This record gives sequence, C-alpha cells and structure tokens, in this order.
Amino acid sequence: MKLKKYIGFVNEKFGVSIQICEKSKETYGFILKYLNNIISFGGYMDNENLYQVCAYDNSELIGIRLFRMKDRKVHLNYSVVSESHRNMGINKKMAEKIFEISENNGVELITSNVRESNIYSIKSLLSSGFQINDKVVRYYDDGEKKISLFKECKSYD
Repeated sequence: MKLKKYIGFVNEKFGVSIQICEKSKETYGFILKYLNNIISFGGYMDNENLYQVCAYDNSELIGIRLFRMKDRKVHLNYSVVSESHRNMGINKKMAEKIFEISENNGVELITSNVRESNIYSIKSLLSSGFQINDKVVRYYDDGEKKISLFKECKSYD
C-alpha cells in the first residue's frame, strides 16, 4: 500500500494533470469501459449542461469526472479512474478542479449522490466540506440506499 501512495505522489507531482476536457468518442469509450451504459452517446455529446474534467498521466487518459452545471448549481455525476491509478487521490483532485470551476462560475450549491456502500466516496466528499442531506431518502434501482450530499458555496449576490 505504501508503494502505491508513493507512486501516486510521484505521478501527481511529475506527470498527472487535471483539466476540463471536451467530450469525445475517446472519453465516452473510457467511461463505458468502467461504467456500463450510464448514458447514450447522443445524450452524452448533446447535453449542453454536462461537463467533465479529465486526469492524464502524461498523455494517457486515466480518469474522468462528469458534472452538470446549470442555474448556479453543480451536480457531481459519475467518476472513473483507471484500475492502475486508483487509491492515489486522483478522484479527489478531479473533484477539487470542479470546485475551482464552480467558484469561478458563481455556483451557489454543489450536490452529489453516492451509493451507501461507497464509503470511500462519502468520506472523501465529507472531508471536502459536503454535508449529508438526511431529509431525502432515495434508492437506486437495485435497492441500495442513495446518500444525498450537498455543499453550499460562497454567495455571489
């Protein structure tokens, strides 16, 4: 485990870049490799409110985090990191990039839904200033509880 963290630090410091990126056949294919049929290609490409940040190790695509931005609100959608680059903080860095984008665009609220079994993602979001919205109880199609989280941003009135 220490080796992976060390490699992650080295990669993050010397090779991994996180940036907003255009939707393409390549990025759609990467998403489908890890998340089965979450969205059609047309729905992915044509949704003008759907954005993404990508993580690259040198020029290799290693992660994508999708988010919707509309009406001063952001919703964190799906995220994927290649198996060889997991547990290195890349997903958290992609979320931080979205927080930066949100701040620069006057976003007031960021939301996310996470499977109850995904403890790592829940802890990561909580450590980033999110709170659990316990007033909403929802479930995924397979019956697993959906944890709703939110983060209020600076007011831009």
